[in-house]
Amino acid sequence: MTFDEVTRAAAHLANKAVGRAMDDMRHKYAYDEDDVTGVLVGRLHSEFENSKFDGVSLKASILRHRKGVAAEERRVGADLLMHVSMDTNTQSYSKGVLIQSKKATATDYWSSDWRSELTRQCNTMLAHTPASFVFSYSERGVRCGSATRVVGGLNNAPTSLSYLCEWTAYRFFLELFRCPIGDRNITSVRVEELPVPFALQLGFEGTIDLDEGASRA
Repeated sequence: MTFDEVTRAAAHLANKAVGRAMDDMRHKYAYDEDDVTGVLVGRLHSEFENSKFDGVSLKASILRHRKGVAAEERRVGADLLMHVSMDTNTQSYSKGVLIQSKKATATDYWSSDWRSELTRQCNTMLAHTPASFVFSYSERGVRCGSATRVVGGLNNAPTSLSYLCEWTAYRFFLELFRCPIGDRNITSVRVEELPVPFALQLGFEGTIDLDEGASRA
């Protein structure tokens, strides 16, 4: 199989797992956000452990959300840590993403507390890695979006999370497998091995007088 064929097949496999997890949610086998995420992780592991893709791996783990020292979700901002790798004769990589999952209703979008909490979660994820995303669960499926775009949208007029999450699950996994997204500094699904949070802010305020004699290079 070519690289394109492998990535598309792997994305379809992941999308199949997502579809089955959403079926479980529709049938009320899992309902609450964290329960649905747990089902999704189980479905992904099952599909990929039984696949015939030599050299292709997808693993995911749920971040603990209990209070105190075990509150990984609060500290990292994500409830899901995902790692993918490929080691074939034509392609080799190892990388990961952080994901915050939301099962939102229409009324949530107008709640300032809900929007503030999701903004905090996205900013916390982005402090670890720009490869941070939001999954929006609904009975129609999963929509996926960049945490950067979600934060920018939440700071403006209220809009639906599904609008800010513009990718289908298939599109998200396709981009993840064929490399446009993902952080190679995320080397596993172990939270303690995540990149150290960073803080960098560059800015300038004031007026610049153009020196006509200076170089414009």
